[in-house]
Amino acid sequence: MWDEEVDVAVVGAGIGGLANAIAAVDAGGDVLVADARPRAFGGSHPGVLRERVEVRSRSLLPETVDCETNEYFAAVSEGIPQLPHPSGEASVPRRNARNLSSEEAFGTVEPFFGSRLNSWAEQCITSPYGLMYTSMRDWSTTTMRSGNGESIEVCSVGAIDWAPGFGERDLHQWLAAQADDRDIEVQRSTTLDRIVFEEGVIVGIVLSTPNGPWAVRTRAGICLAPADQDGDESGAVDLGASDRLHVCLVGRTASRYGRVELLATEPAAPSRPVCTGSRRQLRDGLHDARQQSLDGWRCGVVHGYPALG
Repeated sequence: MWDEEVDVAVVGAGIGGLANAIAAVDAGGDVLVADARPRAFGGSHPGVLRERVEVRSRSLLPETVDCETNEYFAAVSEGIPQLPHPSGEASVPRRNARNLSSEEAFGTVEPFFGSRLNSWAEQCITSPYGLMYTSMRDWSTTTMRSGNGESIEVCSVGAIDWAPGFGERDLHQWLAAQADDRDIEVQRSTTLDRIVFEEGVIVGIVLSTPNGPWAVRTRAGICLAPADQDGDESGAVDLGASDRLHVCLVGRTASRYGRVELLATEPAAPSRPVCTGSRRQLRDGLHDARQQSLDGWRCGVVHGYPALG
């Protein structure tokens, strides 16, 4: 018996979780966000450092009391080194990237390097800005080219005036305000008990709350991200001149991992080529031409084993 049903359940109300929730709501989805701090083994304060969150501090993959859930986390993180997160506040990732021309976007097929996915997953899983999806994202992303020539998939959640000296807390505060503007509520004082599977497919989660277990069915998957940080959330001081930067969810093709980054260039999809006979823009392909509308959400896509990449 489910207590609630949503499109996306976001486990972790930190920077990655809030950004993912905003993107899902902007795409027309129903979202539940749980702060879901990892279990405190041997401590009563909910913000105490946890001894049993694998080896990774602030990991995306928390240890639970459910064996099947732990086996799933082990499967999706196979081959990724268990590196500790650096102590202290990590600088917000910034990236130089440009939009693609129509010729680049529609005229060539870029080679796929699966070996790079583990390196990308490692960057995301050890970052306070990282997140992991149990299914492929279903909102629109824009393909951009990084300064090193690699392709990235980008979804912007808004623009921020970024002043020198700003950091993790300032970005979190901005995202929290954006979530409030969209009436996104964060469920506090929760932990993740388990992921619920049906025939190997993820269908929901069970959260532990002060009022007992809360079972949430998901129609389009789960997002896992580091929890909200401890400490003071005081407002940022105006430090003078600022840059207008875009707060973006950044991912790689075929990877279930992503990260929140700041980009100076606004993502913009190139215009599609025009058929010279009909003067109409070409669709993405034959599949796009015959595919029925699914009201913005695809269910049951890549929800279970094995891990992508």
